[in-house]
Amino acid sequence: MADEVDGGRSEEAAVARVYGEIASAYEVLYPALHRYGDRVERFLADVLKPGMRVLDVGCGPALHTRGLDASVDVVGLDLAPEMLELAKRARPSGTWRVHSYTDPVPEDLGVFDVVLVIGCLDFCDDLPRVLGHLGRVMKPGARMLFTVLERRPGLEAHEASTRRARTADTDVTLYLWSAEETARAVEAAGLRVRDYAHGPGWELMAEERVMWFGWWDVTRG
Repeated sequence: MADEVDGGRSEEAAVARVYGEIASAYEVLYPALHRYGDRVERFLADVLKPGMRVLDVGCGPALHTRGLDASVDVVGLDLAPEMLELAKRARPSGTWRVHSYTDPVPEDLGVFDVVLVIGCLDFCDDLPRVLGHLGRVMKPGARMLFTVLERRPGLEAHEASTRRARTADTDVTLYLWSAEETARAVEAAGLRVRDYAHGPGWELMAEERVMWFGWWDVTRG
């Protein structure tokens, strides 16, 4: 078990280095890396009201939250300090913290009305545990939009539960979850599915391939 934990932290450190290295160019790369359309924007427009609290997990440079109304309290978590520095510049009023989504959300950050977890659970080897952490900081009636790389028979590069991806200095493991597995993890976390879609995610530029997400809109209570 200790070896598994150490291995996971080693891969997590590699992911943090990669995102730190591309932070300065991330906004330029973003259109090529992601094919989200306006899914996140439509979700936020539907759920957000003035004065709400938003948790942005894997926030990067705060592309999804920087332009939200000034009354909204934004808390962003990310592995890469370089990304958080960009987020802080983009939205100085936010709270930005280096934190792994595999660990419980720190209690001092409180609870939230809205949670975003977009494009960062690709490295998650225990989806029920992570969704459990997030469910515990959601207020009753809170909404969360999260994505997972989706395993689907017959969809090239999506058939297996894991695949290796090359980063700058090491390979890391990507985890793909079936819709059924994700639904069970949502239920185990005490959450309820409001909406689901199978849609484009980010692009593996080296393979000229778009990876597909399960997009999950869930609520607590």
